Amino acid sequence: MQTVLVVEDEKLIRQGLSTMIKRCGVPVGEVIECPNGLKAMEVLREKEVDVLFTDIRMPKMNGIELVEAMQELENPPIVIAVSGYDDFSYAVEMMRGGAREYILKPVERDKLKEVMEKLEAEISEKISREKITQKLGKQFLKYILTDSDENGTNEENLAALGKNIKTEVGDEFYVLVSCRDDDVQKELESLSPIAEIDGGEVYIIGGNIHERILRQIQDCDEGFSSTAGISDVCTDTGNLKKAYLQAKERRERAFFAGNIVMDSEKNPVVPEKLMENGKKLCDKSALDIRVHLMGTDKISQIEKEWNGFFTAAERGQIRADDFAQAIALFINEFGTIYKHSFPEGLSSPFLYESIYEYKEAFLEAVFQENSKLSGDEAEGINDKKIAKALSYIRENYRSDINMAMVSNYVSMNYSLFSKEFKDYTGTNFVSYVRDLRIEEAKKLLAETELRINEIGAMVGYENDKHFLKNFKHAVGVSPGEYRRNIMA
Repeated sequence: MQTVLVVEDEKLIRQGLSTMIKRCGVPVGEVIECPNGLKAMEVLREKEVDVLFTDIRMPKMNGIELVEAMQELENPPIVIAVSGYDDFSYAVEMMRGGAREYILKPVERDKLKEVMEKLEAEISEKISREKITQKLGKQFLKYILTDSDENGTNEENLAALGKNIKTEVGDEFYVLVSCRDDDVQKELESLSPIAEIDGGEVYIIGGNIHERILRQIQDCDEGFSSTAGISDVCTDTGNLKKAYLQAKERRERAFFAGNIVMDSEKNPVVPEKLMENGKKLCDKSALDIRVHLMGTDKISQIEKEWNGFFTAAERGQIRADDFAQAIALFINEFGTIYKHSFPEGLSSPFLYESIYEYKEAFLEAVFQENSKLSGDEAEGINDKKIAKALSYIRENYRSDINMAMVSNYVSMNYSLFSKEFKDYTGTNFVSYVRDLRIEEAKKLLAETELRINEIGAMVGYENDKHFLKNFKHAVGVSPGEYRRNIMA
C-alpha cells in the first residue's frame, strides 16, 4: 500500500503505532501522523490515503466526527478504529459509520500485522480489479457505441469483452445502470463502473451482487431506495448490447416512477390523447413560452408551465428521450437569448436519482435565474415576512409545498427569499421542510400503529421511496428500524 495515516492525540502512542506499521512486514510507501481529526482532514483533502488508523477520543475533531467528515471525499481510506475498552460503545458507532476494524489499546504487534496483511491483500485485489475494469470499460464502450462492424472490429472486441466478463463476474451476469447517488451503489462498493453513458453509470454484475440487491428490495421496510435499471440475466456476450439497452430503458422508467425496475413489465398504457398533450409540452412553442417568461414577474405562470411539464412526465405522457431533449433545448435557448449559462449539471436529468430530486433542483435554478434577470435584488427585507413564511410552512408542510409557492405567498423575490430564509433559520428551505416532515413522521411512528407508507403520505411525501430515502438520510436508520428501536 502507498500511504497510511495515523490519527492519535497522544504523541508517544502515535509514534509507537507508526513504528509498528513500518515494521509489520507489509510494504508501506509512507506513514503520516496527525494529532486530531481536523489535521487528518487537511491531509486527506490534499492526498489519497489507503488506510487510516484513528483514535476515538481526540480534541477538536474526534474519530466519529472524522469518519463522518470523510464521506465528502471521492475516495475515502479504509478506517481502523483504535481505542480502549471504555470506548467500546463509541467504536460500535464508528463501525456503523464505515470503520472496517476495531483494535484495542495497547495495540498488539501480531494483531496489527494481521490487520495490515488483510488490508494489503484487499487493496492489491482492488487494484487488479480496477485494471480489468478499465480494460473491460474500453471494450464495452467501443462495442456499445460503434454501430458499424468494419473489418470485424466489434467481433474482436466482443470476444475479448466476453472473456473479461466471465473472468470478473462469472458465466451469468447482468447489466446495471444507475446514478451515482443511488442506494444500490452500496452493494457495488467492490466494483467500478465500466462506463458512464448519458448520465448513467454502467456496471456488469454477477449473480451474488444481483441476489444481494434483490434481498434489499424485498426488505422494503429497511428504506432501500433505488431507481436503477437492471437487465435480465445474460449468458451470451453476443446479447450484451441488448442487455445494456434493456437496463438503460428500465433506468429511464425508474427515474420517472421513483422505484427500481428489474422486470419486463410494460409501462402503464397512456391514452393517445394524453401522449399528444405531452408531446406538445416538449415542442418549440411550449419551449419559447418558458424561455421568454424568464426575467418577468409572472412567477405563478412560470411555476404553472414547468409543473405541467413535470407532472406530464411523471405520469408517463412524455417519453424519456423527449423529456431530456426538451430540457437540453431550454437550457441551450436560455444561454443563446440571455447570454448567460444555466447552472451546471441540470442539462443531464439522469444524473439525478429520480424526477423528484431533479425537479426540485431544476425549479430552484429556474427561479433563481429569473430573479437575477429581473434585477430584483433589494435588501433589508422585514423579518416579519420570513416569520409569516415559517408559519405558512408549518401549516402546510404536509401538502406539496415548494419555495416558489411560499416566496410568492409572502410577496418576496425568490432568490432574495432563499437567502433571507437561510440567514433567518440557519438552513435552506428544502432541509427545513424535510426536518418538519421527518419530526412529524418520528412522532407518528412512536405514537401510532399506522403503516409506514401511510405515515409518509401524511407528512407530505407522495412517493414512498422518496420518504424512505429522506428519513434514512436524516435519522440514520429506516422508519421500520426506528420504530423497532423505540419500542424495544
